[in-house]
Amino acid sequence: MTDLKANALDDVTLTAEPDVGRPVEWMVDPDQREMILGVTYEFSHTGERKTVWYTANKRRPKKLAVVAVTHLQQFEDS
Repeated sequence: MTDLKANALDDVTLTAEPDVGRPVEWMVDPDQREMILGVTYEFSHTGERKTVWYTANKRRPKKLAVVAVTHLQQFEDS
């Protein structure tokens, strides 16, 4: 049984950098645009998308507006 666990660990591939989720869409309240209801993140290595809801019940609200990111700007400290 120990050999099976060791083999399972061999299948895990480690990368030099972590799989970072970048925001690609914001879900906002259509009546109060400054209130963010959720954010969809796209992960750098896998391309997988995951939505995190910032509502009281952590679920998708019935009414929302989606704001998509068309480009990302990177800023560096000088």
